[in-house]
Amino acid sequence: MSDEEDMKPIKIAVVGAGAIGLSTALCIQDRIRNCDVNLIADKFSPSTTSDGSAGLWTPFLVPEDQIEMVTRWSMETYTYLLEKFRSEDAYRYGVQLISGFNFCQEVKTDPPWCKDVLGFRRLGEEELKLYPGKEFGIFYTAFTLDVPSLLSSFMRKFREQGGFVISKKLGSLQEIESSYDIIVNCTGIGSAELLNDTKVKPKRGQVIRVRAPWIKHFYIDIDKNDDVTYILPGIDTVVLGGTAQDGDWNTEDDPADIEGIMERCLKVMPSLKDSKRLGTWAGLRPYRESVRLEIDRNTNPSKTKIIHNYGHAGAGLTIFWGCAKDAADLVMDLVKIHKSKM
Repeated sequence: MSDEEDMKPIKIAVVGAGAIGLSTALCIQDRIRNCDVNLIADKFSPSTTSDGSAGLWTPFLVPEDQIEMVTRWSMETYTYLLEKFRSEDAYRYGVQLISGFNFCQEVKTDPPWCKDVLGFRRLGEEELKLYPGKEFGIFYTAFTLDVPSLLSSFMRKFREQGGFVISKKLGSLQEIESSYDIIVNCTGIGSAELLNDTKVKPKRGQVIRVRAPWIKHFYIDIDKNDDVTYILPGIDTVVLGGTAQDGDWNTEDDPADIEGIMERCLKVMPSLKDSKRLGTWAGLRPYRESVRLEIDRNTNPSKTKIIHNYGHAGAGLTIFWGCAKDAADLVMDLVKIHKSKM
């Protein structure tokens, strides 16, 4: 019998049940055999911020000083999604392979992930003439995610692998530290209050969902005024967006935003005039000047170890699996330390 099998199970809590929290919990289960993992959250799918997001794989609102790391996380997630898409479970996970256009008003260099995604190319002059006012653009193949389907499949797998779910709103991580050996904080925008982290700021996003089955490509346009316009076909609906409003905590629909989104999207794709509106949603991206993925070195060495995995801004569904793998690696490092002291 191995040393790991001789030990009592390591007790681990993952706090937060969005895409970041659930993927982290799954990676911990996959990486560490002898552990009990509890998932603690006050909101679960379909009520998380992840559920309302547009769900396109594309690095967005990521910190410039973490580009190298974000690119690695992005490509690890891209590879994971490609594997899911090619599996028999693609529909259950809500993974759709899709190609599309990304414009900008000023000529830019190719993104660092350009050689690693499928079908990447710059748009030629003749193509750009089809989209008046667009001076530069790229075309590539990525993924859109039906996030409720993804989270439902993640939750089902988590439970099947022995995970336990606790519905609870925490006022602080200290409330549960006596019950666990390791806590992994994946609370996103909630970390602003939970940890009093003043670096966490909301970037409010507003979207519209419509029925427009003739739209087969995605379109992204960020203009000189930083207006964010996107048209993203999903499995059942097309998501129209959007906004990226700094410091705005409003989660209610804003009629002016909705009108502005429709106006901008119609300029890109006039046929959306005949689309049927199905619903609207507003949520808060957990923006931070840098993604916080690290062991908390400020905690008492004799107490529960804490790992943080939050602050993914508008890229949570682009980097979630890469971040989850790194978080699980950090947990494994702490498990080794824990074992050495027993």
